[in-house]
Amino acid sequence: MTEFILACFAVFRLAELIAVDDGPGDVLLTMRAKLGAYDLDDDGRPATSIGRGIICPWCIGIWLSALAAMAIAPRDWQMGLWWLAIAGGAAFLQRIGGRV
Repeated sequence: MTEFILACFAVFRLAELIAVDDGPGDVLLTMRAKLGAYDLDDDGRPATSIGRGIICPWCIGIWLSALAAMAIAPRDWQMGLWWLAIAGGAAFLQRIGGRV
């Protein structure tokens, strides 16, 4: 249970870091710009799917949850359940305390 809670908080924080924070020396801001997050369409959204995904902490949280699930799932066949559970926990944290 402790690993699950820690994984949810870690995924939440890393997703916020990648999607929102500038990072030291603006390294994350520069990364998002190179991936097209600030190249906007007429509707004000990023023009590419990568650009839209890199500024979305929920999207990033899905993929980070997969990595966390691989690290802590007790059995291989349970990895999918852990992936979704960690992603749900991180999304809940994003909903109640996220900046986006």
